[in-house]
Amino acid sequence: MATDALLNRKVVRVPDVVGRPLTKATILMEDAGLPRVVTLYRESYEDRDTVLEQRPTRGQMVYDTTEVTIWVARRGYLENLPAIYRRSDGVGRNLVRDVCFVFEHMFDSVEKNLNDGWRFYDPHVSPVEFLDWLASWTAFTVDLDWPEAEKRALIRRSVDLYRIRGTKRGLALFLKLFTGHEPDIAENTWPFKGFRIEADGAEQGARVALDSVILPPVELAHCFVVTMPIKFESVTPEVVIRIHQIIQMEKPAHTQYYLRFAEEKGDVELREFFSIGLRSGIGIGAEVVEGEEDGGSSTTPSSGGKDKS
Repeated sequence: MATDALLNRKVVRVPDVVGRPLTKATILMEDAGLPRVVTLYRESYEDRDTVLEQRPTRGQMVYDTTEVTIWVARRGYLENLPAIYRRSDGVGRNLVRDVCFVFEHMFDSVEKNLNDGWRFYDPHVSPVEFLDWLASWTAFTVDLDWPEAEKRALIRRSVDLYRIRGTKRGLALFLKLFTGHEPDIAENTWPFKGFRIEADGAEQGARVALDSVILPPVELAHCFVVTMPIKFESVTPEVVIRIHQIIQMEKPAHTQYYLRFAEEKGDVELREFFSIGLRSGIGIGAEVVEGEEDGGSSTTPSSGGKDKS
């Protein structure tokens, strides 16, 4: 394994980043194939985070696993101390300055987070690990398995979705953001009538017993049907599960829903599955031919009129 890693190394040219800002210098190194960049600070009166020196120097051919060290300009914490601590000894050394640079290297990430704190509140650039926390501000729930791009798009519109949460418009918008398709939502309807015994009148159902029910009654006022304009064969089981999760999160708690997908249109004859009392017939159209007792031939009516002897 180690031998294969050594053989697969690439040789790249080190770009020139001296005089550039630290962020651009890091991007140039990564684009050149050198992702391992170490940043050190050096006291200088140049603009903050300007690259002063780099090793290896520009133009050198190195392996892509080589660590690149760059020195950037910083005034250091020493400028915030009284002037007596800024004095150097006979050879130009200052112990306080060196200690301040050690602390600056240690707490640089904290200072960077304070300066770039606005990024944690922007769903476009917020770190991935903070997306769930940002979504919780509007009681918005995101699935850990959702694609990152879909997470950021939904969180960006979470305030608008919260205003219309639990409505037909909100559910349609939520499904469109995730699937990319505009669903058709029909309210106060249900695709099945169910099977009941003892309806409101004798003409509507068989009176077997009082209050006899095979399936519980469906309250149409609390039902809706979601139709996705895509075929069921073209989606994966994971997508179907997530669509159900979205509907369950956004629908009112007391409602029931039915999810269906687009079907192919064709000349299909729809027939009742089971009917009693509607054109019921047994043996209609069947012809029975009885044979003669002597075991001879059977007699059938001829189309010519008389029998020939």
